[in-house]
Amino acid sequence: MKKVFIAGIVLLAIFLVVLTFIPLGIEPLTEVYFENHTQLPSTIELGKTYNYSFTIHNLEHQKMRYTYSIDMYDEKGNLTDNLRTDEIILNHDESYTVQNSFEFEHHINRTKIVVNVSKDLSLETPKFKEKLWWPDPNYPMNVDIHFWIQEA
Repeated sequence: MKKVFIAGIVLLAIFLVVLTFIPLGIEPLTEVYFENHTQLPSTIELGKTYNYSFTIHNLEHQKMRYTYSIDMYDEKGNLTDNLRTDEIILNHDESYTVQNSFEFEHHINRTKIVVNVSKDLSLETPKFKEKLWWPDPNYPMNVDIHFWIQEA
């Protein structure tokens, strides 16, 4: 009985040591969203300027480099134009809002405006990844949001 009790205490101690190496409650993610999404244009007039903005919020628990691209696609999914491409670096829990505008001087059909944000994890290794951490096979390296416009 004494040996069983000692073996149980040893197993409990091993379990508690391993448990301290497991990062709890950490789910790295990046939020990308339109500001005032209900105010996004859906129909446009030629020669008129339209403004919109989107925010990138870093909740990855590490410093991140983000490259964003704002592109236009036709209804068939073909890239028709790149409106803007840029790069930013954000620390954990920092946000960055991008103000953008567009104006069309030529006729368009129904068009999709896509904001694509790519992540670069190489700036630093966070403390939780030094513990018992394995990469999530479903972790997205790109986040995109979009809205549709058409000529009035």
